[in-house]
Amino acid sequence: MMSIGEQLKAARQERGLSLDQIADETNIAKRYLEALEAENFSVFPGEPYILGFLRNYADFLGLEPQALINSFRGIRIQEQPVPFEALLHDKRKVNIPLLIAIGAVAIVSVTAILLWNSGLFSSNKEPVATESRIPVEYSMDSTSFEARLYTGDSLKLQFHQREYILSLEGIDERVTLKTPAGNMQYMLAEESTIDLDNDNLPELRVFIRDYERQNPTAGALIRLTATDSLIAEGSLELGNTEELSESVILDPEAFVDTAAATAAQKIVFSGKRSPHPFVLNVTFRNQAMFRHEIDRQAREERFYFRGDEITATAINTAKLWTSNAAATRLIIQASGSQSVEVELGSPGQVTVKQLRWTKAEDGSWSLGLYDVN
Repeated sequence: MMSIGEQLKAARQERGLSLDQIADETNIAKRYLEALEAENFSVFPGEPYILGFLRNYADFLGLEPQALINSFRGIRIQEQPVPFEALLHDKRKVNIPLLIAIGAVAIVSVTAILLWNSGLFSSNKEPVATESRIPVEYSMDSTSFEARLYTGDSLKLQFHQREYILSLEGIDERVTLKTPAGNMQYMLAEESTIDLDNDNLPELRVFIRDYERQNPTAGALIRLTATDSLIAEGSLELGNTEELSESVILDPEAFVDTAAATAAQKIVFSGKRSPHPFVLNVTFRNQAMFRHEIDRQAREERFYFRGDEITATAINTAKLWTSNAAATRLIIQASGSQSVEVELGSPGQVTVKQLRWTKAEDGSWSLGLYDVN
């Protein structure tokens, strides 16, 4: 029987796909795809990421995700150490001399390791100095930017005739970015926004594609994208962007509403006389990393399993992020008994959606589902 990695690689090659293509389609970093095919699970930040990426990769290739996950769990069980009691021939008669001998060997081994690490057995007690790296300063001169940043690296952009600087402060359990709004922390595959000028309209989207926990030497692969509000302002100095009309610059809020109306993926409720609260019922068909942000309040994020449910009530907006869109079943309920089921995407697809009210020219309101990136 083929191993997990062999099945993934064979299915990918059968479809004539490269790892780079799949990385772009699934938003899974190439090195994690390589690790799955090589069954090198030690490079992942934790087991939930292994399960999530394995499911998404299998879904994308048309394989049965649960079968691969069961195989992975079987590997994990085999890797567990044998209980010490199982090594004793007779559990009722403990061999005291044997236990003493094992304990003595363990103490000697630990002592030797500590002495070695302390440098007593080394000809050079001082740690080897690594070559210092000069931080790099980047400039954002287009609507998107992506690079692997290291601690101390920075990115500057011009907006409203003012220079803004973002810098990578550190990589530990999370990636820490220093922004005009303060230090912000991100986990792997997390997407968020940055409000540069504190006007409650975010100008940048941030997406963390890859990093290794507690290993700043590996850097972090970060993608930054200009939002509609930043482009609508007409103030970002972009090399290949045409200047917007004066009416748009003077009324950016109207521009955002117009853009939202034309970019709506689905109108959930329409023709309402006024906005009203709506209830989100989320049920998970399969495992997925999922985050929701209601009315721009604190985000809630965790790894969900099949059968898990979430219920939340929103007044104006709800932002939803999922690592495996087809695993999420979303039902939106309006005031009263009216409800609509909404599909967020296909298997293995990473999506970011927003539900929000928009006002039409005739004064009526519609609740629509919009793509955020």
